Amino acid sequence: MRQVLKFIICLGLSLSMAAGPAFADYRAATAFYARRDYVSAANAYFQAFGYPKAPGEKERSEWGLAQSLERLGFYYSASKYYSVIVRRGPIASNIYFTKALEELGKINSTINLGQSHVVQLFKTRIDPAMVPQQAAGFYFYYLGIESFNQRKFEEAFAYFQRVPSGPYLIKAQFHMGVISNLRGAHSKAISYFEKVRASADKGEEGLWIREQANLNMARVNYEVKRYRSAIEYYAQIPRDSDNWLEALFEAAWAFFMMQKHNNTLGTIHTLHSPFFENRFFPESYILQSITFLRLCRYKQVKLSLSRFKTRYKGVFDDLSKMIEKNKSESKGFFKLVYDYKTGSLNDYKRAWSILDALSRTDIYKEAGTTVRFADNELARLSRYSAIWGRTGLQDDIGTFLRNKKTVATKDAGKRLFDKATGYYAYLKELSDQTIGINTEMVLGRVDALRAQLKVGTADKKANFIGGLQELNVSQDLEYWPFEGEYWEDELGGYVYNIDSLCGKGGDGGNGGNGAAKAVKAEK
Repeated sequence: MRQVLKFIICLGLSLSMAAGPAFADYRAATAFYARRDYVSAANAYFQAFGYPKAPGEKERSEWGLAQSLERLGFYYSASKYYSVIVRRGPIASNIYFTKALEELGKINSTINLGQSHVVQLFKTRIDPAMVPQQAAGFYFYYLGIESFNQRKFEEAFAYFQRVPSGPYLIKAQFHMGVISNLRGAHSKAISYFEKVRASADKGEEGLWIREQANLNMARVNYEVKRYRSAIEYYAQIPRDSDNWLEALFEAAWAFFMMQKHNNTLGTIHTLHSPFFENRFFPESYILQSITFLRLCRYKQVKLSLSRFKTRYKGVFDDLSKMIEKNKSESKGFFKLVYDYKTGSLNDYKRAWSILDALSRTDIYKEAGTTVRFADNELARLSRYSAIWGRTGLQDDIGTFLRNKKTVATKDAGKRLFDKATGYYAYLKELSDQTIGINTEMVLGRVDALRAQLKVGTADKKANFIGGLQELNVSQDLEYWPFEGEYWEDELGGYVYNIDSLCGKGGDGGNGGNGAAKAVKAEK
């Protein structure tokens, strides 16, 4: 009987511990935390949070839980509880408001909470005077981003101006450069981009934002017709960068505006190589055709337009099918891109260039980062199921992480869908342009069509022999005729060697193919 009684007492004790109230002890949680046993601390804080025994204990337990999870490296999970604190606002009873905001700023600068998370966080406006200095960068930068995305550029600029020194300043300055250029303040825009470039660190994020600064300085110079300077900035994008082909394509337009037609055609030659068959640069065929038009090589104009139709007719058709299938559930676009990136997609092969382009957007990359970090924490969560599973902490965190993934992919899917429909409209517009060019040629209005192609005259003597790097004409150059085979180390260094037939009656539909040549300078 005594043994049975002992068993009943032990069973009752274990059940009460599992249920919570008898075991929910804030002092025990703080003792675990002091011993750096954050696993036990998180568990005890979670129980104490659910069953507080004294005034203020609920708030202190909530803070302790978030701190314990952060110490364990569960940054997303910790952000759940920090965010709950922040969303209550800076009221008198919310004693951890400023600290929670600071911690969220630190977490976000490390792993990126995601735009949808932050937007929800700051849905209720907070008096700026209540924002602690340590969190001001995080707070004002994301308010600026929200306004920027809504195209409220003046409001966004005012928020970015309030971002203090710290991890968010360089990104704020970048957006201030973009807004300045939209205002027409080109010199001011370049000044901001120069600051960004000078202060970017050598890490992965620093390299990314430095490249973006170079691209935008190139675009500003192009806009104000400083084409030579634009090309110099494009040339600073390294070959191994995701932005390299974009820089080549935009530089091709700068060469065209300088009337450096052989450079334009040589640069496009790289874009059309088999190495980049899944990259999306349909406008390159339009640029190629109008460049040949400037040189009165009408046969090649027709050939460029025909190649555009051959390459992008299937893209257009498959893209139309993708849009139609996913218009009622646009989040499916995230899965399409994900399946393409992981090599598990067998459908829509003719439109893989579209999926490739979408996979290179910040929209997809940010959602992918959220999914990756959430999955990592979900996998680690299972290690503690023996402890956290009894109290409900595992379920609470797991539900949050799965919801975070769902929100991120749904939001990204909708935005990727919108971008895909934009590509569809873009291809339709380019297709209409090819029809217009062909029609004008057939009707014999070539001179009028060529006159519409207003190009610049500045820097026509610039010594761009091949590629984007200006060469000294006194250097010995070796010209290798292109014989149909692309070599990876020559990509970006091609230049054509054809002259204009204007005033000579054009090619009459029969002249010149023009040979692309790789140029190498002998040092």
